[in-house]
Amino acid sequence: MVARRVIPIRRVLTETPLARLHEHNLTKRVGRTGRAIPWKAFRREKYPAPALALAYNAQKMLATGEYGAIDVFARLASALALNGAPFDLVSSAARIPSDEIRHADYAIRLASLFAGEDVTIDVDRNNFEKRWERPIDLPELDLLMLEVPAIGETLAGALLTACQRRASDPVVKAVFTSIVSDEVHHARLGWYYLAWRAPQWSRAEQQRAADRAGEIVVDCERRFWRGRDAPAGSQKAARALGVLDSVGQRETIKRVMEEEIVPALDAFGLGASHAWRVRRRGVT
Repeated sequence: MVARRVIPIRRVLTETPLARLHEHNLTKRVGRTGRAIPWKAFRREKYPAPALALAYNAQKMLATGEYGAIDVFARLASALALNGAPFDLVSSAARIPSDEIRHADYAIRLASLFAGEDVTIDVDRNNFEKRWERPIDLPELDLLMLEVPAIGETLAGALLTACQRRASDPVVKAVFTSIVSDEVHHARLGWYYLAWRAPQWSRAEQQRAADRAGEIVVDCERRFWRGRDAPAGSQKAARALGVLDSVGQRETIKRVMEEEIVPALDAFGLGASHAWRVRRRGVT
């Protein structure tokens, strides 16, 4: 058995001018929105404990995922470069890690506001390094670009948009608005990559991509079946904090799959509509 290599990550900055630059980028140029996040406007005492707990859990998980995405997209940028992808694809991928550390920073700060204390996230290096144990050739890169930016970031963008639309707390809404403005561009990287690669596919490469797309599509609805359901008396507060309940999450996944992801995969000849028709359902 391989020992877990868990690294605790706290929001720590250096005592150099880089720290001031980092803070400037967080407060003066948030994502692509150009709006500052009013961190000091958050009033924890306004919200009941159950709503804060759900929101805290959501942001801590988001922070962990966004922090891990720094590694994923850095390696994808390298793989694109080493496989001779067009410069614009490499350039777009290379910019994404800087977005992801900003997102992780936002999520950790928001989780800390919900908790009323500084938050630490745990990063398991084994989980992040597993998929990079061997060099990434072009057919393998196809699968990664299909799974991570194309499908994964499109799903993430839809879910975060749903959170942003329901949030009414000004700090929470500003954080989601900033993150969503970046996720759209991250997802486009995946679809633009497929637009470049699909015309070059051999029949075997196309079938391999179709098989992977089918695996993801078949299991997608089941994976996201459960949201974060607040107890009676806390639903309104949880909504204000951008917490997505099960009903809202299911509706969001169904909509983005049927209106965006499945049609796009079909357009690349990957037959996703067949997989969607036989998808696995969650248990109510």
